[in-house]
Amino acid sequence: MKPDDLCYESTVRLAHRIRGGELSPLEAVRAYLERIARIDGELHAYLHVAGDHALRAARRAEQAIAEHRDLGPLHGVPVAVKDIFDTAGMPTTCGSPRILGGNLPVRTATAVERLEQAGAIVLGKLHMTEFAFITHHPETPLPRNPWAADRSPGGSSSGSAIAAVAGLASATLGTDTAASIRQPAAWCGAVGLKPTWGRVSRDGAFPLSASLDHVGPITRSVADAALLLHCIAGPDPRDPSTRLQPAPPAEPMPRDDFGNVRIGWDEEFATMGVMPEVVAAVRAARDRMEQLGATIVPVSLPDLETTLATIADVFDVEMRAAHAALHPERAADYGPLTRHALAHVATRDPLVHVDGAIRARAFRQRIDTLFDDVDVLICPVSPLTASPQVDAETIIQIFGSDHRNVLRFARLTNYWNLAATPAISLPWGFAGDGLPLAVQLVTRVGTDEALLALAARLEHEAPDRGRRPALG
Repeated sequence: MKPDDLCYESTVRLAHRIRGGELSPLEAVRAYLERIARIDGELHAYLHVAGDHALRAARRAEQAIAEHRDLGPLHGVPVAVKDIFDTAGMPTTCGSPRILGGNLPVRTATAVERLEQAGAIVLGKLHMTEFAFITHHPETPLPRNPWAADRSPGGSSSGSAIAAVAGLASATLGTDTAASIRQPAAWCGAVGLKPTWGRVSRDGAFPLSASLDHVGPITRSVADAALLLHCIAGPDPRDPSTRLQPAPPAEPMPRDDFGNVRIGWDEEFATMGVMPEVVAAVRAARDRMEQLGATIVPVSLPDLETTLATIADVFDVEMRAAHAALHPERAADYGPLTRHALAHVATRDPLVHVDGAIRARAFRQRIDTLFDDVDVLICPVSPLTASPQVDAETIIQIFGSDHRNVLRFARLTNYWNLAATPAISLPWGFAGDGLPLAVQLVTRVGTDEALLALAARLEHEAPDRGRRPALG
């Protein structure tokens, strides 16, 4: 097998080969490090490559195999994580080189720690927008979409999506506050899973908006996403907000068809302001599920503008709180758009959070009731395919002085952050210009297993499965 082919093997298959003695952890790590050295100079998926760390971990993994010790379901598998997660002895900058440059945490975030406890080997820290907000800091190179260098790779977990799609890690970890797992996955052609809020510990991940932040995987298949969720989910005493719910199974429950599945469809939500090719892809996925036995159920989601106002009231005050120790004292060290947003949220009355939190609770109850009538809801991930790369000043010109206009752009995804529901971005072919298309599936809070089972079945129907970007 060629090294590049090895780098595109599924996580499930790679783990099986390593644990079975067919492939050594050192061979796998070296293949990925070689590809990173050869390809990442043009993609900028990584902010820090931890080559020496990964090689030492690979040797320990090999020794464990020689001693017949199983380190876990990811034994020897090379992964990478968003630079928002604390990693002991490894730089963690949150994409903000002036404020957190040289930051070496003394301990590791729970989700990353659980990956390592499952046997995974961390290759390094992945590129992200500054503090998981909208734009990258001007002193970091812009990450590139693997399908078109002039297009954005998506939101804050940009490096995580690029690394998965470009074969620069077997699987990756990201965070999602408004779109930041699912939009990069959609724009780059990966699977992006936002689990139920609280299903995965947020310990050791710098918050953007604590009650909206989710931790989850970006992978090349649904089965790989399920395996990673199995390894990182579950209660955590370091994060009291985690659900008292055990980790889901390592493999999605197999389904032969969509018999007895009720699919929720809100025509206005799924089509209003959405690019025709994106709508067509989502309709095609919905229709294929119907052909396989599902029933389409028209639904009416709670008012979008009211919901966005609630999200803004919650988001603004929580972002202000997250940066209270840094802003305004370090204002000059932020990139322009993050600095601009923090100046805005600093003017907001913290009491709006009280009312916003009450409205958020009522919204979640309405969404929970909706799932009495449907099993899964299908809609787009983003209103359009990957947009052209633009800098912070251009974004300010496009969206104006109120960053809530960006929340409005991410309406198809942040709706489900407020709802706390699990949601997944699933590749669904390519647009006429060669950019990836995607669909989004959403299920009831706490039903991540059901979501993965449905997504795994639909994945088999997706057009152009396994297509790789032309790199290196």
